[in-house]
Amino acid sequence: MAESKKTRFVQGTALMREDVVTPMHHHDQSQDALLVKVDGVTRHMTGCEADGYITENYDLPELTEVEHVEGGPRLVKRRHILGGAAAGFGALLTATAMPRYSFAAPAEGAASRELLVCVFMRGGFDGLSAIVPINDPAYYAARSTIAVGAEQTVPLDGTWGLSTHMRALKPIWDAGQLAIIQGSGSPDVTRSHFVDQVTVERAAPASVRTGWLGRHLQTSSADTGTFRGVTVGGSTVFSLATNAMDTLAVSSIDSFDLAVWSSSQVKSRVQTALEEMYGGAGGQVQETAAATFDAATVLQQVRADQPGAPETYPDSTWGRGLSEIARLAKADVGVEVACIDIGDWDMHAGLGAATDEQAWFSRRARDFAEGLAAFRTDLGDRWATTTVVTMSEFGRRVAENGSAGTDHGQGNTMFVLGGGIKGGRVLGTVPSLDAGNLSLGDVPITLDYRQALSEIVSTRLGNGDNLAEVFPGFTPGAPLGIV
Repeated sequence: MAESKKTRFVQGTALMREDVVTPMHHHDQSQDALLVKVDGVTRHMTGCEADGYITENYDLPELTEVEHVEGGPRLVKRRHILGGAAAGFGALLTATAMPRYSFAAPAEGAASRELLVCVFMRGGFDGLSAIVPINDPAYYAARSTIAVGAEQTVPLDGTWGLSTHMRALKPIWDAGQLAIIQGSGSPDVTRSHFVDQVTVERAAPASVRTGWLGRHLQTSSADTGTFRGVTVGGSTVFSLATNAMDTLAVSSIDSFDLAVWSSSQVKSRVQTALEEMYGGAGGQVQETAAATFDAATVLQQVRADQPGAPETYPDSTWGRGLSEIARLAKADVGVEVACIDIGDWDMHAGLGAATDEQAWFSRRARDFAEGLAAFRTDLGDRWATTTVVTMSEFGRRVAENGSAGTDHGQGNTMFVLGGGIKGGRVLGTVPSLDAGNLSLGDVPITLDYRQALSEIVSTRLGNGDNLAEVFPGFTPGAPLGIV
């Protein structure tokens, strides 16, 4: 029989080597670039150039091709399964699930019942369209067509108003379970999406190659046990990256299972073959295989015990994602940290008037707020031990641009909510938005966002003794008192 044909990944391989390649995104896509380290020198390359360079100079996985026919593949043997696993164990599961498991059990005495949900508002969230300085004439002068009038807000205090498109958050505010932090951000902001997203998720000097949530899990746990960190979405976020363990990424509990063709009998044979292959391998390979099958079994039970999303959630990717987190939380499978993205905030043009219910920002704001309100209701008693925190790579400029949108800025707004939050307050400092008070036309960053995160990690997650490891290079300041 002829030797099975081998194929190497080519397109997209550059992005598999983040130690060598850094993507740089510009709102003008024609200026996008990849920065590639070549013999100690950083060079600009196109995607094709970078893919070629990485393919030629670095070892990458090879896949054994399988002959496919209608109804499924034939001639599938162990080497084919092993070939698929070479590209990542997730190749054996559905396209909607990329499983990467955390082998970390809670340390004895840790607050294992606490759940932290980290929401990344990707694209650069415009806090000034959400939490409005209703008494600042400079704000209205800077945004002649997109400013949110006081009549389009729900009053929070004498200074700030909540956009009516986010009115679903008002009951949480009234219950004292929502705190809003203004003027927050990273002191290393560059206004580049890719750079600043990684910086914010790293929450540490650039030499650190892990994320803040990964370091929290690593420093607050032993080395064995079930998965504790989850990303709801197509791939694990950088915040959960760690050198010591992997974490789970799943977009749908209902579709998380071994993906095979044909009958359950075929599925059973594939699983048996995998167990035989990996059961005696030892080390991390065996642990990964065992954890994968264990997690698939656990999530089968979650599917049986926890129904799908209540109708109160918005019918959106965001709403469905939050409902998946709630299912895991209520099933009590040991999840301590869950990450979820809500994107599409990069509104350089056509942000829209607040009076327009179908405007871009109006629709995204309603989706965001109504999803969180449904999440709170769905969790029930579990809300008392749940904390939700939002972050974004940067805020937007104060003045609108010529396209009725806003460009990349600096200072921004964070939301912190949960049953244990001391809310009903707007915290942080934002001066009047007169030009002389701005930072290069932007809301100035008056509070390092890690201040809020450090209080959550210390007080809600019970990991205060390891703050220097979770946030290296950062010294907490005066407490905000949000928890």
